[in-house]
Amino acid sequence: MLEGNIEYPAYIVLDIPAPMEEKIQALRSHFDAGRADMPAEVTLTGSCGVGTILPGQEIAFVAREMDRVAARFAPFQAEFDHVERFQNTDIYYLAFRNPAPFAALHRALAETEIRFHPTAYPFVPHCTLKLRQHPTEQELLELFFLNAPKEPFLLGGMSLYSLPDPTECILHHRVALTGSQVPA
Repeated sequence: MLEGNIEYPAYIVLDIPAPMEEKIQALRSHFDAGRADMPAEVTLTGSCGVGTILPGQEIAFVAREMDRVAARFAPFQAEFDHVERFQNTDIYYLAFRNPAPFAALHRALAETEIRFHPTAYPFVPHCTLKLRQHPTEQELLELFFLNAPKEPFLLGGMSLYSLPDPTECILHHRVALTGSQVPA
């Protein structure tokens, strides 16, 4: 699992646990069926703030850097707020009530020795519901009036995934947050 180099676009994410994971996958199956089976996650690196991990880096090296960050931070509670859309895109996502813990983890990962592609977009913690296909008028109404799952859930693990294509992902590494620092 830790052998080889990063070849495809690679992301570091926080894993959304069950039962919230099933709720996200059910929403995705309604709005973006092609991505319904993808892991439910919060992107920490790869889409905004810092871009995807530059290819050619050893997976084991990236994993060690992730492990160092995970050893600093404690698991934390998260809660969804509402649906938003990234400006000038067809990407719709669940925003978080408190984005500060995600920003702290993002910053810590960005400060590691991992090299990332640059991106012009500021970091926004999010859980994607719909990606790439223009929504119908009915979907737009459903998305913007969606009663987002409101119950808090515990985020306690980070993963490294590569995406050879938009509907396939390869898990390279998973690590638990085990530190004492509450991300804020």
